[in-house]
Amino acid sequence: MEFRQLQSFLTITHAGTFAQAAEQLGYTQPTVTTHIQALEKELQVKLFDRLGHRIRLTREGEQFLSFAERILKLTQEAADAVSPDKSSCGKLIIGASETFSVLRLPALLKEFRRKYPSIAIELQFGDITKFHADLKNNVIDLAFILAGKNPYPDLTPEVLCAEPMSFIVSPDHHFARQSVFDLADLATEDFIVTQSGCAYREYIERLLEKNDIHPRSFMKVKNIEAIKQFVISGLGLAILPRVYIEKELRHNQLIELPWTGPDFGMYTQIIYHKDKWLSPILLSFLELTRSKF
Repeated sequence: MEFRQLQSFLTITHAGTFAQAAEQLGYTQPTVTTHIQALEKELQVKLFDRLGHRIRLTREGEQFLSFAERILKLTQEAADAVSPDKSSCGKLIIGASETFSVLRLPALLKEFRRKYPSIAIELQFGDITKFHADLKNNVIDLAFILAGKNPYPDLTPEVLCAEPMSFIVSPDHHFARQSVFDLADLATEDFIVTQSGCAYREYIERLLEKNDIHPRSFMKVKNIEAIKQFVISGLGLAILPRVYIEKELRHNQLIELPWTGPDFGMYTQIIYHKDKWLSPILLSFLELTRSKF
């Protein structure tokens, strides 16, 4: 049972003849006849009595009429609901770290909500490992991550901006007076690090292992705000994206160390599955995000 067959059936019913129905639909008369024959064959009933030049619904045709009208109505409503012209409604599920959500998402979401007030927005918090699994399982539509380029081959990443990394200490720390800081200095220090799954934590751990350097201790802290407060209190040093500590640097609550080592190659990126259908809603959000960054 096809949409065009039902459309031909209803048009014939209202027009009264196959010829007029064909003209209204823009089909040839044989095409309309073929639609009805195929429909009657599938239903195994006759839908029309052809009495000379007159067309009348059979009893079975009269019973089928209300169903056909409802099917076409629902089909049109479904098409309207997902039409690009109806992009003012729907739902968008975004993955992001809690820090990114506090720092950069509010202005972006405010602008998106202004343009599309009826779109429901849901946030999922986590790390890159969780987002990779969620994107594979279509749990979220896209995610913002901080990572090296192209972290997973089955994802499509779009680099939004480079994120310089900073080693930080409190103003009272003895490193704060050094003009040079390198990796070997970490061997005597307490290192405050983020949770597992963080791309720049993994990078620094590989760097330390490669150079056989072992900090005195690792203090694992999940929340970046807590890491900043621990460093400000003199409990150790840490490495964070510079964008997350600019306020504290301006107010001399933290000191950025003169790092002489390699660049971390970290980027804020937006990612989605390479096979994901980019709906009008998703395309609109991607477009806005690119323009903001």
